[in-house]
Amino acid sequence: MSTRLTILCENSVDQVSPYGLLGEHGFSCHLQTLSGDFLFDTGGGMTILNNAKLLGIDFSKLQGIMFSHGHFDHTGGLKQVLEKTGEIPIYTHADLFSEHYSKNSGKMHKIGIPWAQAELEELGADFIFSAAPHIVAPELLLSGEVPRNSTVETGDPNLLSLSTLGEQVTDPLHDDLSLFINTDKGLVILLGCAHAGLLNIIDHAIKVTGEKKVHMVLGGTHLKFCSEEQMTATLDRLEELDVDLIGASHCTGLRGARMLAERFGERFFSASVGVRIDI
Repeated sequence: MSTRLTILCENSVDQVSPYGLLGEHGFSCHLQTLSGDFLFDTGGGMTILNNAKLLGIDFSKLQGIMFSHGHFDHTGGLKQVLEKTGEIPIYTHADLFSEHYSKNSGKMHKIGIPWAQAELEELGADFIFSAAPHIVAPELLLSGEVPRNSTVETGDPNLLSLSTLGEQVTDPLHDDLSLFINTDKGLVILLGCAHAGLLNIIDHAIKVTGEKKVHMVLGGTHLKFCSEEQMTATLDRLEELDVDLIGASHCTGLRGARMLAERFGERFFSASVGVRIDI
């Protein structure tokens, strides 16, 4: 085992995990690698400390934290984690602190990171911003901005930001990043919410890593909100690539998870809190 991935925060809990684990709307994954321990997202802040304790994960050993994007359900636990780590590098996009809004509930409300940058820096956050692919460790490549080339991946129209004139516009979510992990079995693509589109992310991963074999796709796929055309294209692409494992989390939704399970059978699994994957 050279890499171990542990789901710390997610909407549901793996039934065979230690009693007392909690689910929440959000995502966080702990990575144990040959280069040390890392954290990808921190959930919404409701469950991360409880779940880390029960799963035997010590945040004081972290070498770095990475963020997929600036929504509260991926960043809300950062303050609590920093209280355990002290000074630590945080790899992300400069738009992490942009104002993000949602109208999925029928009315406009803020869904961005709940903490101010200065407040987090006082606790030890050392933000390293990059729009380009960034090598976090020899086996870990943070994607950088993902080109939006797919014609079927149009994003969620209910996710909004404000223009310079204060008008509501579709949120471009330039800060949507994924993590590409090099393993002996091929590429592992770790997603936060895949706002850039899973098809776009896969193409970008293959291009920037040069690795054509995709061993596993893991995390939030945002298929809960997609069209039938996008769903079909995504399923077909995953089958074309002959992906070994597909672990669905968070914003995949019941519809997306059902369709992935029906298409891929035993290659599909639910990446719930407590699930550990050794590679």
